[in-house]
Amino acid sequence: MQFSNEDKDVFLVKIDSMLDRGALLSRYSRAASLDIREIYRKEFEGNAARGKDFYKRVFLEYGDESISELVTAQMAVQNISNILTKSIEDLRVGLSYLEKSSRYVRYDKKVNGRYLYLDPEKAGVPQSCADDYASLCDSLFGFYANTYDRALEFFREKYPIESIVFNDPGAGPQHIEDFEGDERKAAEKSYTSSVRARALDDLRSLLPASTLTNLGISGNGRSFINLIQRLKTVATPEALNIAESMYRELEQELPELINSAISKHGMELIQYSKEVMTTAIELPEQETRKLPEVELVKNDDDHEALVNSLSILAFSNGDTDLLTARRTIDSMKQADLNSIVQKLAGLRKNRRHKLHRAFESVPYLFQITTNYGAFRDLQRHRFISINRQPLSDRYGFDMPPLFEETSLREEYTSLMTQASEVYRKILKHSSRQIAQYAIPYAYRYPVSALLDLREAAFFCEIRSTPQAHPDLRKIAIDMYMEIQKSNPSLAPLMKFVDQGEYSLGRLKSEQNKERRLRDLNSGSII
Repeated sequence: MQFSNEDKDVFLVKIDSMLDRGALLSRYSRAASLDIREIYRKEFEGNAARGKDFYKRVFLEYGDESISELVTAQMAVQNISNILTKSIEDLRVGLSYLEKSSRYVRYDKKVNGRYLYLDPEKAGVPQSCADDYASLCDSLFGFYANTYDRALEFFREKYPIESIVFNDPGAGPQHIEDFEGDERKAAEKSYTSSVRARALDDLRSLLPASTLTNLGISGNGRSFINLIQRLKTVATPEALNIAESMYRELEQELPELINSAISKHGMELIQYSKEVMTTAIELPEQETRKLPEVELVKNDDDHEALVNSLSILAFSNGDTDLLTARRTIDSMKQADLNSIVQKLAGLRKNRRHKLHRAFESVPYLFQITTNYGAFRDLQRHRFISINRQPLSDRYGFDMPPLFEETSLREEYTSLMTQASEVYRKILKHSSRQIAQYAIPYAYRYPVSALLDLREAAFFCEIRSTPQAHPDLRKIAIDMYMEIQKSNPSLAPLMKFVDQGEYSLGRLKSEQNKERRLRDLNSGSII
């Protein structure tokens, strides 16, 4: 069956070949026929080469790369470093990613006698530094493995189950002694899961950036072309190897399309990107300063932000031109403008009710300095435009409570110092791109983050929820506070930022999970 139905205007294209699917949908552009199902039967059925010939001709005759967006692929990339996954995930348009978590998955097991970090040769670490690099990674993973049970004990003592407040939708706040039978088992299980998650949150600071992970990628052909070109621009041994592997796998399925990644124009684009990445702009020498976690670098003043956003909203909901709408809004009293904002805020019943696109006109440029572990979660927000440097030891490292408040502090500090020494040694013999493989997640990492008010509301609200990672949660709350100070007239729109304090942040979500599983097993959910 090539189509999900034969007589409706909405249907799924189910042709086996992805190339044929894309080629067929592309015919909408110039075909007079009202139904591409007819085109399929006339041009594609029984013609195995039709899709390939189509793409070859279009690229040769027109150079129209937009048609490659109609071809999709799902790719699995396994055993690559966290350095490379971040380079891959920098490309946010046209591709979706799902990566192995460091918050919920333990990294204390060896595979074939080795911990899960990238081999020094594959990372491009100079031979003179390879033993130091491997010794560091083994020590970091070894400490992680030896500390796991201690971490569970630490958080059980810090947040004993007897002190935990469980929220039951029907009965309100309760303690463990209020439960019996299956309800008590469910509460104990949610507590255990929350303690485990909290322990892994702190332990992941030990993981080196070379930690191996797995990544699922789904997206369109044009974006896979861009991804291959991007990896060739990064040009580390690991990036070049993965780029070649991606190309070879896609070439088997989409040869006429993927070849443009390394065509004459493709190679010119790669060279251009390399030159942009290496263009130096002279800056004065500066001593390293302690950077605040969240620093608002630039934003519109309160009145300008208010007028810009509300005039666009009035324009899109009315029948006047934008300039007239702006003049009208600009002439209104502040109290009346505040009343409009309050009305809009009142319409939002939960954080899923996103702000209108008019508020994309309100920009914020932040410098966010956090540890590399938290950055990995920050980067997942595709509507935040992030620019960053390679990892380094320049800005010091964070010390989570597990190490700050226990006798583990000395060994933790010693390992971070060792990491800095190995980083410096590799840097002396190689490049910043290679040396960063030795940097643990704990090291602080400044990035520029450009976003608008609409995205800021989404980010600050979802990342301030109790189950968010503590480091990222603090960033979300601090960003909200900066916006509140700078644009107080618009801040009321961000009404679901949670500034509460929680002992075990994931407890509520774990309770909800256990409740849903219980209902599913009992047949309450069909």
